[in-house]
Amino acid sequence: MNMTELVQQVREADPVPDAVASEWSRSSEAERILLATLSSERAVPRRRWPVRWPARIALVAGLLVVGGGVAAAAAAILGQPAPPAVKHDLQSVDAGLPADLALNPDAQRARAVASTASSTLYAATLKNGGYCKELVTGGTARGAVCTTATQAVPVDLTVPVTDPVTDSSPVTVGGKVNAASAASLSIRFPDGVESPVPLGEDGFFVYDVPAAELPSVHHGGFLLVARDAAGADVAEGRLPADFAAGPRDRDQPLFVSTISDGSDLTQVLGVEGSVNVAGAGSLTFTYPDGTSIEIPLKPDGSFRFDIPQARQGDLYRSPGALVARDTDGNVVAQAPVAAVAYWRGLGRGVPGFAQP
Repeated sequence: MNMTELVQQVREADPVPDAVASEWSRSSEAERILLATLSSERAVPRRRWPVRWPARIALVAGLLVVGGGVAAAAAAILGQPAPPAVKHDLQSVDAGLPADLALNPDAQRARAVASTASSTLYAATLKNGGYCKELVTGGTARGAVCTTATQAVPVDLTVPVTDPVTDSSPVTVGGKVNAASAASLSIRFPDGVESPVPLGEDGFFVYDVPAAELPSVHHGGFLLVARDAAGADVAEGRLPADFAAGPRDRDQPLFVSTISDGSDLTQVLGVEGSVNVAGAGSLTFTYPDGTSIEIPLKPDGSFRFDIPQARQGDLYRSPGALVARDTDGNVVAQAPVAAVAYWRGLGRGVPGFAQP
């Protein structure tokens, strides 16, 4: 159940004037009750936050919950602590990474920074600037995404996707406007229709795409436009038309997947994948120090090999390479191979990581 439905149930149980509801909703008692309700649940599987609101709320002195409609309900959530499932996800972004790559988000102080009737965006600050954010839609935590100070873009956005995706699948976008002069934000759909996107705390935002616009968004994406106080465009953020598709393994000339137990992401225990181009007859793997080994290819182009224990840390600071050749020795596909921690460090701009 979302906040709008909760408010409606309370009004049916014990109707009160909007003015009374609005005044009470700003009281410390209202904050205490709503916080206790939000914090009472514990996440069972990771990345899930089941929210089971009471079917009926007992009333004290005629009123025990926030009232005043969708806008008031959404505004009431802002600034409140993140639920346990979100804090868990935020604390987990450094799992398996060495200390020099750790972002250390302030998960315990994570708070709601933007909200709609059915979705909430939570955020936590990073020790060296930047932030981590996580969307909760329909009571489900959708995964933490972090942006360091050097990675920040004028309009930062995230759109979680759940398979299977259809033209009517819900689309919720959350993010942050980092352009200093931005005073407002709008979303422009492929058909040219533009709608305002309310800004929450510190430039964060969350927006649920209306049902009528879902087909056009699934086929054409959308554009977020930030404007200054005078109405001039100052920044843009685009969701591409193929945002829900993603690259399929078989669409890549050389698909590579590294194997790790998750406890130490600087280690690579093995490599698997497939060569998906015609004519490939051999596959070679080369370590960063230049040592090469031949990798057997199966008839369908798939492969898998284990990394010796003594070399499982070799792909942390520098990548190795897989190279597929035809029977004449010509290169037909190639791809870098590195530990998860390597890609995290490279993406975050940490010094000491060799370019692939």
